[in-house]
Amino acid sequence: MLDLVLYGPSGTQPLGRPAPVRVEIRNTSGREIWIAGVLDGSESGLRFPRYLPAVTRTEDGVVVARPAPAEDPLVGPLRRGDLRRLAPGESFDPTTGPGCLPLMTFAHFVPERSGRCRYTLTLNTEAARPEDWLGGFGLPNGIEREELLALVARVPRTTVTAAPLDVDFR
Repeated sequence: MLDLVLYGPSGTQPLGRPAPVRVEIRNTSGREIWIAGVLDGSESGLRFPRYLPAVTRTEDGVVVARPAPAEDPLVGPLRRGDLRRLAPGESFDPTTGPGCLPLMTFAHFVPERSGRCRYTLTLNTEAARPEDWLGGFGLPNGIEREELLALVARVPRTTVTAAPLDVDFR
């Protein structure tokens, strides 16, 4: 139903700079679906959708980058523009565009030593309650809330993990 793909640079990357890693979500179903990109609180697991990145050194399996703990449990409200309709076969980068945030784990990881690092990303949309998508403050009410919950109901409930992306640093 959804395909999650990580794209990285070709060739060896220099130490001291983050590797340019891109993300793509593709609708592989035969019907339109709705999905949201990386929202305030998505990367830290405070809200849905959850985008859970990590970077691991392949030589010893040590996790060298993961989302930082949330400093504040409040996250901004879900807005209609945060949800995107994807036709069959259509794709988008959930880290760019209106309402979308970069994955800070990838954007800020700067390797300290030479070697290969493995980038991983999991997308989880399996909220127990549709309200878990709405956010923590400034929540909509009335008709706006009902419209948002109706769109959230159209998001497929799934957990998808991208194939790992290995990047060599020297």
